[in-house]
Order: sequence, then structure tokens, then C-alpha cells
Amino acid sequence: MLPVERIRSVHASFFFVDVVGLSDPDLSTALQVKKIEFLNRSIADCKAFKSAPADSTLVLPTGDGMAIGFLQGPELPLLLAIELHEKISAFNRGKLPNELVRIRVGINSGPVFIVKDIRGNDNVWGPGIITARRIMDIGDDGHILLSSRVAEDLGQLSHDYLKIIHPLDYFTLKHGIQQKIFSAHDKHFGNPVLPAKIKSKLDEFLYPRIIVDVTIVDPGTMKVHYKRTYELQNLGDIPMQTVTHQIATDVEKSFDDLNIKVYDQSMKPLTISAVELNTLNQKMFATSLAKPLAKGEKISFSLEYDVEEPERYFENTFYTNCQKFILVFDYPENHPISPAFFEVNQENDQKDPVDVEKGETREAGRIINRWQVDSISKGRSLRIEW
Repeated sequence: MLPVERIRSVHASFFFVDVVGLSDPDLSTALQVKKIEFLNRSIADCKAFKSAPADSTLVLPTGDGMAIGFLQGPELPLLLAIELHEKISAFNRGKLPNELVRIRVGINSGPVFIVKDIRGNDNVWGPGIITARRIMDIGDDGHILLSSRVAEDLGQLSHDYLKIIHPLDYFTLKHGIQQKIFSAHDKHFGNPVLPAKIKSKLDEFLYPRIIVDVTIVDPGTMKVHYKRTYELQNLGDIPMQTVTHQIATDVEKSFDDLNIKVYDQSMKPLTISAVELNTLNQKMFATSLAKPLAKGEKISFSLEYDVEEPERYFENTFYTNCQKFILVFDYPENHPISPAFFEVNQENDQKDPVDVEKGETREAGRIINRWQVDSISKGRSLRIEW
């Protein structure tokens, strides 16, 4: 073991990229080299890379890509990924399939140790860069994946980042480490589709039923009370001990402002066991179940909270299959509110009306609309606007 005084460590934000499909045996060596050289030139030409002083960056070629550590903070890896995507998109226009350059990116921040390679040059090793590599390995073509640490740091820096960073799910990395994965994308960069590895993991769970009650409490401020009730079934072999919850808001709210309540079917409160993301516009946290949920077992739990909705919409994206989804919309009849129910295409944001019947009742001066959609496959997104 090295003496303590000889070990140097730094905290860096890492950008890890590789070329997807480079090991395809049908791809000639010359074409493989051409793609790697294009990736290197493109990164070197990105403003996000050129703006960083050479003495505050760590550049490590990896054969089919590279890792870059930035010492200035968490923004540069994401800005580099976005700029690189734009350059690659421009390059790929008009190219034959085997000429396309396709990449995936993993981003993480954390400590690394400075070690000497065989020639005496500085190299790095440690959890910061190792986790970035493992996060990248989860992705498919076009994905820009981030750790929860980076996602929260960026969310604290600017609300603009919250618009493009989207939570996915927990993923088990090597040695059983659980990591919450986020995906950065919009119309111009990234990949909005769930990575195949996360999709296969989510097949271990099923929602037999989800009910979302949306109640307009104050039409003036557009304050809404939400009650989201989930019936969850474990289809996997590993018992489930925790459940993850996500809340995204258009207005800035603390945990206390939202009046969050989580409880099981017996009305017993569920304890918050971990907070993965806590910004003024996004909350992600886990609650512990009273006992592990074994394979085949079901549990119901509810999440309630209050928030203003100035944009007047609620959207539910399904990260695993759902047998029955019920949306109940409750509002005062003497206010000009016209709810409409849509399905949203995650790739282009196109909205199409959902072809299901709307049930409507009137009770004590309020109108209650009800929609039900059956057999929803993962990846779909349903939205109500009013």
C-alpha cells in the first residue's frame, strides 16, 4: 500500500463516451479508426472542452472512446455531451448506415486518485470515473446518462437543466451498488427512449392498477391536490424493500411546502428512507415497506401532495407495464375549466387525443370527470390539460 503522503486525490466531474457498435465484425478496421478519429476531433473542437484550462482537465483515451475529468464543476460534461451530439448529428446527415457515428455518454462526479502509469504520466483511478463508465455502459445509441449526484447539482445551478434532465429508475451496478439513473434529452440531443437494460429490469414489476385523483382546490391560484394510488406487484425473484416516488413541479416548492403524505393500504405512513433528488422543482425519494414484497405479492400505497399548476396540466409516464390506469379530475362547476385527455409521443412531444370514453358526474357544485385506459405498455405517456 502506498504511504498516505504519496497518494493524491481530486474531485472531478467525468464525461465518459464510447462509439456504439465499433466492435461489429462487419466493420472494417479503417472505418473503425475513421470513427474514432472523428470523435477525437469533434471533442477537441467543442467549446465546452476548449474553454477548460488544460491543467484542470484529465483526458484518458479508452480505445473506442475517452474519459474526460473536469475540475471546474458539473456543468462542462453535460455541455460537452450536448455540443458533441449536435456535431455528430450534422456529420451523420446523408451517411450510409455503416458510416454513421453513434455514441453513448455517462456522466458522474466524485473523487479519484492520481496514479502514475508505466511511463510515469499521471493517470486516474477511483469511484468518480468508475461510476461514470458503468453509467455509460447502461446506455444505448444516443443516451446521455447521469448519476443522481450530478443531476441534483445541475438542478441546483439552473432551472434550465431541470427541463432536459429526466429521472429514469434505479439500476444495480457492479458489486450490487444501487444508482439512480437520469437521462438528458430534448428534441435536439439525447435519446428519450428507456435504455434496454433498464427496460428489462422494469419488467420485474407490474402495476395492476394506478389511480390518480386530481382535485382543483383553488381555481384562482390553480392549487391542486393530488392523490396517486398505486397497486404494485413484484414479478422478480428479489424481494422488494423500498418504493421510489417522483414529484416534478412548475413552481418552486420545498418538501414541507408540498405537504407530502405516503401511506399503505392500511393507512400506515411509509417512512422516507432516502432522498435521491431534492431541488425546488424536482423531488425523488424512497419509502420503506413494512416487510419485503416477495415474488408474486402485491401491495397498494398512496402518495398525496399539494401544488399550484400555473401551466394547468398533469402528465404520467409509465416506466413499466400497467393493466389499468384511472384518472379522476375534480373541479368547481362555476369556473371555466375544460379538461382534455391526451397521449404524448416522448420523442417529438406530439399530442393525440386518447380514444376512451369520459365519465362525468356532478356533486355538491363540482364536476368529476373520469377516464380509464387499459393495458398500457411501458414507455407511454398520458396527459390531462385543463
